[in-house]
Amino acid sequence: MTLSTVTERSVLETQGIEDILDTLLAISQKMLLKAQESAWQELAELQLERDEMLRYSFSQEQRLDTPSFPPQRLEHLLLLNEEIVTLCQQERDRFSQGVKELQRGSHACDIYRGYIF
Repeated sequence: MTLSTVTERSVLETQGIEDILDTLLAISQKMLLKAQESAWQELAELQLERDEMLRYSFSQEQRLDTPSFPPQRLEHLLLLNEEIVTLCQQERDRFSQGVKELQRGSHACDIYRGYIF
């Protein structure tokens, strides 16, 4: 465990459940913005940060799913996540299409080279 992980964990432990969810929502909104901007590296870095908070939030020490917690906030978090996943899937599909086009171009070059040599 690194020093930053220890420091982050102690910061998480001092936050209340509502503060943690506010932070998770803020990070998720930043992630959605990065996905909309196609800033994939920054999105991945935010994902790591959010994953750590989520692991802690659903651990034995903290529980985001307590009855006193407004379900609308958790639903908002899930909605943001679904939007992020949709944008990532669209980008994956665009990337996959680009790879297919490169492969077709490469195949055409190979055929052309076969006629030249």
